[in-house]
Amino acid sequence: MKRSLVFLLICISLLGISDLALADTITLPNPLCPGGPGSAGCIDSIQLLIERVTSFVSNVIGVIAVLMFVIAGIMFVISAGNPEKIGTAKKMAIYAAWGVAIALAGNALVMVIKAVIGAPAT
Repeated sequence: MKRSLVFLLICISLLGISDLALADTITLPNPLCPGGPGSAGCIDSIQLLIERVTSFVSNVIGVIAVLMFVIAGIMFVISAGNPEKIGTAKKMAIYAAWGVAIALAGNALVMVIKAVIGAPAT
């Protein structure tokens, strides 16, 4: 009991004199602002960061979905009437359609959330 009380008092006293350290303040540059604040590619808010990330991810998903449509079409053409290959091509086309829907909904969801919270549209 006595040891824990002494330890607690030492910790409190060390924390109490921590203001006397006279440490210099450090200002870290924003890694998302390569040209400095106010430059063209500067991301200085969390809203803009989320908007850019969702836009990028939606574009990648959209490109992959279009490629999957093309692959599904090629598989459908070269299936030669095989029901298994036709079924696989249909499933690919359905999943590609889901991908396109998700890609379109990503940007729309960001716009809806910004409208609900009253953030200015960019």
